[in-house]
Amino acid sequence: MEEKNRTMIEEGRRVLERLQSRQHEAYFVGGFVRDFVLERPVKDVDIATSAKPQEVMEAFSKTVPTGLQHGTVTVLTGAYSFEVTTFRKETEYEGFRRPAEVEYITDLEEDLKRRDFTMNAMAMDAEGNLIDPFGGRSDMDRGVLRCVGEAAERFGEDALRMLRCIRFAAEYGLDIEEATWQALLRQAPLLRHIAMERVRAELQRMVGGADPARAAGLLLASGLWRHAKTPLALPFAAWGHPHAQAVIAHLSSIPAEEDRWAVLLLLIGSQQFEAVRAELRALTFPGEDIARLTRILAVHAYLQRGDAEDAGLRPRPEAQSSAEERAAARFKLAVLAHGKEAARGWLRAAGLLRAAWRQRQDGAGAASPAGTGRFGQDGTLPGNSAQSGLAMTQGESDCLEASRAGAELSEQDASPSVKHAQPSQAVPRLASARYEASGDLPTDADMHTAAGEACLEELFRFMTEEADVYLENGEPWIRMMPVYSVKDLAVGGSDLMVQSGQKAGPWIGETLNRLLERVALGQLENTLEILMTEAFRLQKCEMNDS
Repeated sequence: MEEKNRTMIEEGRRVLERLQSRQHEAYFVGGFVRDFVLERPVKDVDIATSAKPQEVMEAFSKTVPTGLQHGTVTVLTGAYSFEVTTFRKETEYEGFRRPAEVEYITDLEEDLKRRDFTMNAMAMDAEGNLIDPFGGRSDMDRGVLRCVGEAAERFGEDALRMLRCIRFAAEYGLDIEEATWQALLRQAPLLRHIAMERVRAELQRMVGGADPARAAGLLLASGLWRHAKTPLALPFAAWGHPHAQAVIAHLSSIPAEEDRWAVLLLLIGSQQFEAVRAELRALTFPGEDIARLTRILAVHAYLQRGDAEDAGLRPRPEAQSSAEERAAARFKLAVLAHGKEAARGWLRAAGLLRAAWRQRQDGAGAASPAGTGRFGQDGTLPGNSAQSGLAMTQGESDCLEASRAGAELSEQDASPSVKHAQPSQAVPRLASARYEASGDLPTDADMHTAAGEACLEELFRFMTEEADVYLENGEPWIRMMPVYSVKDLAVGGSDLMVQSGQKAGPWIGETLNRLLERVALGQLENTLEILMTEAFRLQKCEMNDS
């Protein structure tokens, strides 16, 4: 156990002991107990107690009344904070999300009974003794995720629990118990009551988690993505296409969550970055994240379009340029248009796409969350995806290394993300045909239609036939560029106005951008004298043309 975790737990024990010294019951609860039992790192420590909120505040010198309406007080002690919540039961829920009112109680088991899954309904005392009235430890040992009590009631109380169900199953390598899964399918339409920022937060945890492939498979098989409060328009069912599965199976080999999102969005929106922008806004992604991701897709759209013979892409206008020279020019212009970080993001994402698809073409049997068919084929849920990642070629820098990601497959699977890895076929079948016929679950026809909308075949062809020159040379091209924006030019707008005697206007930006392109493509040296001469030549040509 890390020293930080050990110190935090010891501080937490002192909180329990202080409450006990005042004749109150107090226990560790929730995610802390779950992760402690699984020997995973713990992020925070939650405590449940028979003490009322006022009694908790009286017991400690530093407290914050963070959630008095729900019985929660944050206790500050040492370098840590602990949420201490009074035992309670929740009689009614409103908006399928929050309890309308809570009732303080003195019974720990009744408090645990209101929680979502058995793995989260355990408690532990200060001596480390486990209190487990609903079999959470046994369920984890068996690799099963199960609701406490009636699953339909738990999901009806808080519809966000359905997304949490998928996230926990993926993160901890658990199979969803059949009754829990069936209840999730029935209650899926309730997701429309959940705020989009809550949905986005769960999706981000899935994509950034231990097994995003498993999460994507369960999400598609559940049909939950069809029931968001703000309708989602992108063809998410395309993630079920074999082309997409071959890539998603290796998503966990990419360390950064943002790069994982770039891959997923390329699979369903490679030529629709404006639609992607709208979808990310609907999901309440922060503006900076939206800008970064859409710029990566814009780089791809620029590289994939088929006007490579455009004269503007010739680094040597007076001579016939080679295909590689035109590719270099195109890539550099994409860097100018969307930024070098976006170009590097594209290199990382495209590296995974190319490697996964080449492995599939070579007959290496790329792993996918549900074999070679679509997610949820024949009414089954996808099992755990193989954890094998794509090797990252060592390079001179992290960016060069990432741009070559996927050059070859790693020889060994990555370490399992959880203590108990589950067999791929252990997840239950959908027992009732009416779920499959309800129109909520993606069919093969849905998947193929979505793949067409996503231009997935075109993306596959480009990555396997044309992208090599960009992936192999992209990072060196970026490094060799003498300029990346007009700020890097040796001439500025004020220089142009002084020498020309003209007033400020759109002509300045247009002239600087044309100079920028020529310097970036190696057609001009970045010196004041040369750029001023070229600027006046451009102006003269425009005057003659007009």
